Amino acid sequence: MTLEKREQSFMLPENYLAMEDKIKEFRKDWYNFYKKISKEKTPQVDGTGKKIIDKKGSFDYIIAAYMVECLDKHFPGWSWEMSAPIQFVGGEWVVVQGHLVIIDERLLAFGINPPYRRYYGTNAARVTYKTGAIHNFENMLAIDNNVKAANTEAMKVAINRLTHIGDDIYGKRIEEDGMGSLEEVLTNDIKAGGGDVAFGRWVQDNHWRWGQIYEILGVKDMSEIKDFGDAMDKVKKAKGL
Repeated sequence: MTLEKREQSFMLPENYLAMEDKIKEFRKDWYNFYKKISKEKTPQVDGTGKKIIDKKGSFDYIIAAYMVECLDKHFPGWSWEMSAPIQFVGGEWVVVQGHLVIIDERLLAFGINPPYRRYYGTNAARVTYKTGAIHNFENMLAIDNNVKAANTEAMKVAINRLTHIGDDIYGKRIEEDGMGSLEEVLTNDIKAGGGDVAFGRWVQDNHWRWGQIYEILGVKDMSEIKDFGDAMDKVKKAKGL
């Protein structure tokens, strides 16, 4: 192959630069769209006072009805499809597996039609039996409720992971604002009036003794600190920071 032919074989398509710009714009639009959903604040209750955010033990969770409402708003035409038969594990657990399928029209720009995105979700629920009875088929209580619980939780996992709905409750959101070292973030938080929580974490992360900190500030405990920003400055000065 001659040098000229070799150069021609490595030439980029005429529309390459236009395609590159298109890809960059697509990435930006994609990121912004899903980041906007991630930053949405989940309300505590609906218009009738019904809880949207509830608790299981020490963990917050979002009721399924609200997550479905958000799917209808952002991704009309979504579907939840079983990806495997319902399974029973040792007669004690029921396992449900499924795929959440959403329509994202952004994919049409790249010839992906139908523009589907999907995510696999799975969850298990403990099978309930009559109290004190042998765990067999005859003694099962409302197995349909156990199956529905496993199915609902599996779908909610898929909704959150695929669409970022509920990121504020499930702790999946990354906050860019104020990002930096932990020292910088805590300092900014304290200076902005973040209070005792941020100040306490700052002291603990530096492995300082509270008795020494109280001595520097001339107080007996945290309740006597009125300005945590000023307290931070005093500690830094005393520590030579």
